[in-house]
Amino acid sequence: MLQREDIHQEIQDLQERLAPPQRRGRLVPYRRRGVMAIPAFKMRAGGDPATDGRAQSWKLLQKATETAADCFFYDLEDAAPDHPEFKAYARRFCAEALQQLDFAQRIVAFRPNDVRSRYFEDDLVDVLTAAGHKLHALVIAKTEDAGEIAAIARLVAQIQRHAGHDNRPMLEVLIESPRAFGQAQQIAAIPSVASLTFGAWDFARMVGGEVRAQSWTTDLAAVRQLLPVIAASEGKDAVDAVTAMLPIRPTAEPGTPEHNAQVQAHAEALALAARDAENAKVLGFAGKWVLHPDQVAPIQDAWLPTRARALEALMLAVQYARAAQTGSGAELAGTQLADRAVIGADWWLVENALTGGVLTAAECAAPGVALAALRAIAGA
Repeated sequence: MLQREDIHQEIQDLQERLAPPQRRGRLVPYRRRGVMAIPAFKMRAGGDPATDGRAQSWKLLQKATETAADCFFYDLEDAAPDHPEFKAYARRFCAEALQQLDFAQRIVAFRPNDVRSRYFEDDLVDVLTAAGHKLHALVIAKTEDAGEIAAIARLVAQIQRHAGHDNRPMLEVLIESPRAFGQAQQIAAIPSVASLTFGAWDFARMVGGEVRAQSWTTDLAAVRQLLPVIAASEGKDAVDAVTAMLPIRPTAEPGTPEHNAQVQAHAEALALAARDAENAKVLGFAGKWVLHPDQVAPIQDAWLPTRARALEALMLAVQYARAAQTGSGAELAGTQLADRAVIGADWWLVENALTGGVLTAAECAAPGVALAALRAIAGA
């Protein structure tokens, strides 16, 4: 006859084996909404890379200390000319900027050339050895499977140890090919991976598709809608691709028809970035890439609730916590029954408000329930 003690023991054994529920970003040590790409090398044609290249590149590199973006990365790959001399300067300027500049609270990263390139080894060794202690992450481009990412993670750890750095940079992995997408779950499961980042242009190139500014979010919906789900299943983030239209600032004489057209085009590009970011947020992306400084605000604002809305979500969680102590498991919020699932979905508003400075940790604790307790209730 089955005894209660046997059931108890079996359930206890089961519970000890269970993994904790995963959710977006649970295993990611930082938060970011906008991810700004900054070229590590820039020079007008015909210039001297040692002088002209340095001056022009440093002007860009220093923008990392001024950007309002939560995160930036110095780009040694696509943004640097594919020439050994210029790649070497990009590598050198990147390492120097990382060593010398103060990035305050920004999330700091760099993108080496891809693992199949002749530049990858020098990028990885030189930059990490010189400035690995300043990095939160590396952006990893054009990999094809989880085995490659695992190998890169081991290399990063080895170089960091050899250089005497005690931090552990995460990997922000670009999903840019059908094969990489097919292995997205295995890639996300690697401990050092922080995010799956959608590389729309390379992905379209690999499948023979197109990236159209007005329709790419739906044209590539099969991939975009799944990446946040796959990433969250392993406790990681998904980061969305760039908007396919840059907000070029007007240069024509003010008051002229050309200037008016440029102003309108600039506004339309910003509106498109805001639309794409709002769509990304709704799908569950944690952030989105930024290519132009003017895109930072409309993109990051998509993840930034109003103070009133953030406080509403906070108080709903507080009321639920208090109600649980008096025997209630759900609260009525207007016409909606606010159970634990609703509290958890709304809690992202509180977390985004904390990231964006709309709320402070002290304000979250002010209603009398500890922030850690509220996060536990919300499943955060």
